[in-house]
Amino acid sequence: MQFLSKSEVIEFLNLIVEKSNLVMERNKSIVSYHDFISSASKMEKFDAACMLIQVIGETARKLDDKTSFRLFSNYPQVYWRGVFALRNIISHEYGNVDPENIFKIIKKHLPDLNSCIALIIEDLQNGKFDELFVRE
Repeated sequence: MQFLSKSEVIEFLNLIVEKSNLVMERNKSIVSYHDFISSASKMEKFDAACMLIQVIGETARKLDDKTSFRLFSNYPQVYWRGVFALRNIISHEYGNVDPENIFKIIKKHLPDLNSCIALIIEDLQNGKFDELFVRE
């Protein structure tokens, strides 16, 4: 395991929540995946959403690496491999990013992700998984 303190892990988790909230807030007006392709300004929303989702995936992947894959494995309610894979698709195969999938991620999966992250933060603050961290 790479050495991280609990506070550093919580900072990473808070960054995921921050970016997730930003994507959801900026896309409140999107009511269908068709909205993303209905105009140039909506395409910009789509592009921006993808970039923030990419940051979420990259941050989660780094955190998983730095905790030697021992933190997220305790929270199977999120399909973490999908989070990491979407980051790779956005980064390396942007032309294959499906607006319908991005819409579903924003409207359903990001709220679920945030709920899980809140649980992880609460567990960490209550001393769960202390063995994963260097002493602060």
